[in-house]
Formats: sequence, structure tokens, C-alpha cells
Amino acid sequence: MKRLFFLIGLLVIGCSDSNPIASEDCDCGLEISSTLPYVNGSYELEYNENLAQTYTMLDATTECGWSQHLAWTTDYQYRINTDWVSLVNPASMTGEDGNAHVVFAAWEEFIGETVKVYCGYMDDHGHHFLDSLKIEVVDNE
Repeated sequence: MKRLFFLIGLLVIGCSDSNPIASEDCDCGLEISSTLPYVNGSYELEYNENLAQTYTMLDATTECGWSQHLAWTTDYQYRINTDWVSLVNPASMTGEDGNAHVVFAAWEEFIGETVKVYCGYMDDHGHHFLDSLKIEVVDNE
């Protein structure tokens, strides 16, 4: 019975505000963005008919310093033979400034679609961060 109270006591202390490790805060965050034009709630990617894919760079700011592993995905994928391919590279790493970059690319089939891009990571303290943005693939020319 003493062991049970001891274990419960450790759990209570381990999860309380008196434990400096458990209550340690981090100034990390996550914001993803693009240099594309922002119109009506989404970024616009003008499709280039002279390329197999039209691509752009997306930026992520974490303020967490270097070597944060960021995971990326989209709500659409493209099928090449038997493989499904995301429109964004699946991972990137932050540099010394806490910033990261990733390539987003769309095929002709995505003209007129609005693709949602997600980015997320977990910091060294176990906090989860997630952000998203929308990219509309347009052909205005």
C-alpha cells in the first residue's frame, strides 16, 4: 500500500507546477507563409504551362533555433504510376535562425483547386505546434 501512495505522490509532484521541468515553457511557435500573392484568404500560384510542375517555396518560422524537424503534408496528392505523391516535400529542418523552407509543386491537373498545406512539429518540451495555409492554383494567362 505504501508503494501505491509513493507512486501516486510521484505522479502528482511530476505533473504539478512545483516541478520546474513539467512547467518549463518554451518561446517556440510556428507560422508558415509564402511570398505568393494573397487573395481572398489563400495564396495564388500562377500555373506555368512551360514547366512539368509549377513550384514555389514555403517558409516556416519557429523561433526555436536550429535543427527542429518539421513535417509537411497536403490535403491533395498526385498519383504517379502506383505511387501517391504529396504536393509538398514531407520534411524540412530549421536553420540557426529557427526558420525553414520547403518546396510546393503542382501539376496541371490542380488548376482551379485550392490545396491546404499543413506543417507541424514537437519541440524539446513536448509541445505540439501546427499551422496551415491554402494555395489556389490558377491559370490567369
